[in-house]
Amino acid sequence: MNHENHTDPTLLELEKIIGYTFNDKHLGIRAITTRAYSRAHPSMPDNQALEYLGDAVLSLVTAELLYEKWPELKDRDALCDMTPEGVMTKIRQEVVNNQYLTECATKRNLSHYIYDENGHHHPFSSTCHGDDIIESLIAAIYLDSKRDIAPAKTFILQFLDLLNLLNNEEGLLAMVTTKNPKDKLIHKIQKLTKDNPNIDYPVIADRINKTENTHHFVLGICIDEKLLPGITGEGKNKLEAQYEAADKAYQLLEGIHWDLSKINQAIVETNNFE
Repeated sequence: MNHENHTDPTLLELEKIIGYTFNDKHLGIRAITTRAYSRAHPSMPDNQALEYLGDAVLSLVTAELLYEKWPELKDRDALCDMTPEGVMTKIRQEVVNNQYLTECATKRNLSHYIYDENGHHHPFSSTCHGDDIIESLIAAIYLDSKRDIAPAKTFILQFLDLLNLLNNEEGLLAMVTTKNPKDKLIHKIQKLTKDNPNIDYPVIADRINKTENTHHFVLGICIDEKLLPGITGEGKNKLEAQYEAADKAYQLLEGIHWDLSKINQAIVETNNFE
């Protein structure tokens, strides 16, 4: 594979998939070059800096779209007690998150066009995430267009199907008004203590299935730097594991009337019951 060749077949195929032709082919190749490949080929810069810029561009574009959508949502009864910032932040978190970006990348088989490790194309893994690739492509398109955001916005709208998502108002309302387990836990503690809790989900285990090149995460949960013993969540991605850990924590704390001083006793009783 010769990266000096402006007709790099991998990039040419990718351009057809994403609907954008790079003027600077080297920039396009950089967008699909992972850190693992760059380590083996030091002359090739990786896409990590592009990921950072692409995340910012994606945030700006989605924020603008949600700002434009707000006049259509603001008078809905379900949102009457919510601030524009709260509604738009919630929608952005639910619509444009790492899991959704990876799903979009997987749907278009982007992993087949990524230079990972020694040039081999693998399913998305711990060294090559679908969301990272999309973010690096967004940044590369933005830079390749002389920092004109319009082409990057077009790519975001089409590749992520954002217009259909944002035009589904009932779906957006459901996203905002239905609390996921993490939000449910946070809001309950806020209601009881009048403070914003500091909740972390430390990684206890990251099991890799080498045959399928997939992950299985096991996460714990800390509330205000206090680890809840025995409470873990599991899933194929961290968000899924966080949801399970938060749900288990909520159920346990509900059983002890949210008295954290009784958490150890509750864990013992639960284990004995099982």
